[in-house]
Amino acid sequence: MSKRVCYIHVGPHKTGTTSIQWFLRENRAELLKYGYFVPETGNVNGGHHPLVRQLCGQEVPQQHRRAAAKFVEALGGTSCEAVVISSEALEDLLRKREHASAFFNRIRELELEPTLVVFPRNQPQLINSRYVEVVRGFRRSEPFATFVSGEIHQPTFSYPNLIALAREFDARLVARPFTGQMIVAGVMSDFLQAIGLNPSRFGSTEIRRNQTAGPFTVSVARDVSRLIANSGRQLTAVHARRCKRKLIFYLQEKGLADTGYCGLSNALAREIEKHWQQDNDVFAQQVWQKPWKEVFAKDVNHEFTPNDFDIAQPDERTQKQRHQTARDILASVEDIIAELVARDHLNTVVR
Repeated sequence: MSKRVCYIHVGPHKTGTTSIQWFLRENRAELLKYGYFVPETGNVNGGHHPLVRQLCGQEVPQQHRRAAAKFVEALGGTSCEAVVISSEALEDLLRKREHASAFFNRIRELELEPTLVVFPRNQPQLINSRYVEVVRGFRRSEPFATFVSGEIHQPTFSYPNLIALAREFDARLVARPFTGQMIVAGVMSDFLQAIGLNPSRFGSTEIRRNQTAGPFTVSVARDVSRLIANSGRQLTAVHARRCKRKLIFYLQEKGLADTGYCGLSNALAREIEKHWQQDNDVFAQQVWQKPWKEVFAKDVNHEFTPNDFDIAQPDERTQKQRHQTARDILASVEDIIAELVARDHLNTVVR
């Protein structure tokens, strides 16, 4: 059998990855009819995070330790012409040489030809969306401007390294611009085209998953995180996920869930764009043979009106509702805080 193509969707975060992974999971049987194999093993909610971590040489939880072995077995049992793997965890993993080498070596050993699929996004909008996600996920609680000052230099927002990565490991690179228009139209049509499939072969591809939360949600999550931190507790990743679920459930139950958070001002957005302009143009010219500003014509220099409660104070009624909601959420996570107290006590005793 000739080598099969392995489409490796690497994200980045906040570019429709949840929608893509949901579609791949729900349409696995249909994709197989067209010769596209989507692994069932080593995935979480559709994302192949444990599988790619193993392929990169990382340790994974006990329940996923046979993910790579099962993937190899499944590959041997299918005559598909293409394989599709999706995990935004690769965005960070492949930046480390030892992980990238382990990953691509394993892919080659399996007689797979790698094709990286990525959806670059204009950095101000990307940073804004990421802030919402980490605050709502109880992982960060600093003001938006502070978050930007710390994140603006992070290499995760640079795209030319993907070109170098593809060249070093002899992989094809397929890049689709994740624009504001794509957010409205949906990402699935472009993703299917990126992996060589006609979207018309499938039913509706207009999938909306994991919408960006709004200023009320962000403010409440930030308040609760600060209250927990002030108590001297630090949430683990597991406890943070539990807090997030409680927050989402409460807001939905009370009809308080909102969307459309914006922490960006025009001045801050221009500062971010200026910082990444040179990198962006290098990438766009090499991949699309156009300037970044032309590819992202409606995203670059976009006008923003911040609605963050730290910047745009809400009315008195909303403020009262915000503070009451934060108190209610804090009370609802008392069991989580109690676990943290018990853990800290146990650690002290052990020492």
